Amino acid sequence: MFKQHGGLQLMLFKLVVGVSLLIMVGTVSASKWEVISQLPTHRNSFSTAVVDGKIYLIGGTLFEHARGVLRDPGPGIWRGPFGMSLVEVYDPETNTWQRLTDMPTVRAGANTAVVDGKIYVMGGYAGKDNHGKNLKILKVVEMYDPQTDTWIRKQDLSFRRMQFGVGVVAGKIYAIGGLLDPKEKIPGLQGRLDLVEVYDPVSDTWTKRADMPTKRDGFGTAVIDDTIYAIGGAGWPQVGAGGPDLGTIEVYEPRTNRWTKRPDMPNLRTGFATIVIADKIYLIGGYTVGAHGVRGERFTKTEVYAPATKRWRLTPTLTASTLPPFSTVVVNGKIYAFGSTTEDREFSPTVEVFDTGFRALTAKGKLPSYWGALKIERQN
Repeated sequence: MFKQHGGLQLMLFKLVVGVSLLIMVGTVSASKWEVISQLPTHRNSFSTAVVDGKIYLIGGTLFEHARGVLRDPGPGIWRGPFGMSLVEVYDPETNTWQRLTDMPTVRAGANTAVVDGKIYVMGGYAGKDNHGKNLKILKVVEMYDPQTDTWIRKQDLSFRRMQFGVGVVAGKIYAIGGLLDPKEKIPGLQGRLDLVEVYDPVSDTWTKRADMPTKRDGFGTAVIDDTIYAIGGAGWPQVGAGGPDLGTIEVYEPRTNRWTKRPDMPNLRTGFATIVIADKIYLIGGYTVGAHGVRGERFTKTEVYAPATKRWRLTPTLTASTLPPFSTVVVNGKIYAFGSTTEDREFSPTVEVFDTGFRALTAKGKLPSYWGALKIERQN
């Protein structure tokens, strides 16, 4: 019995050492960004989702229809039309692109969530030109099945809203906050929202949940240990198209339907990208916020938040440009950045990758997990 127990200890020791060495090797190799491809279709405001290691780009607006938006500060800079139905998939293993069946609804700026290998596309906007009366904020929800390359219409969002946060916990999709369509006349609702609703893919229904304490839109979201984090964004009261930028962090526990506040971000920033690696939240790029909410300088550091300790740390910027990419996703410990803006404020179609050094495991049932979340079952 003792020998068996000792053998088990030795096996666990070797496993821990092996994991540690692999992490060290991976960390040493994670030195810089590498340009690996280009967007086959030059577009921005698209949505992304990851299924089985492949990255799906959905909808968006062509560069040529938004050309000049960064140079001309005056009105009419977004010419349009806005919205596409195009769907393309990128395979990191082969570094190749493939066009798939178009999405039924033309749109840009939609939110995505993945449940059981299916991609749910929610909301967004579309318009034939830059006149407000011709811009439509959507509440359409559609599901894409990568296995069959087909689309199915699902139950709409309750209201037309955009720039809301999304999190998936226990197979259900949570839509949080956002900006209500001004054309919607809903008693008690206007502008920025604290509304939280949950979608059940099994019953195809939306249900209201506890309101977020802070009304906001354009914020970052992250899910760790079945807890949804809402970070930053623009708050209430709304001032024209802008509003006060927030450093507020609030967390939602779906099991108890409760929100709690966490310490604020140490550095206020806007326009950042949010990703999760090894149970830590990375805030990438964006701008500092000056007096009276005026956008300041480019934020040249990446901030990393560890929910377990509630501590922040700064690292060198993870992006070639300190502006955030159009989209970032993580596949097997590698961060993929799709498109961005150059130093001279032009749109860029480049695709870059940054290897963090973390690697996924293939566990029982082929469920992926990160080295940072590795757990050894006691019965073993």
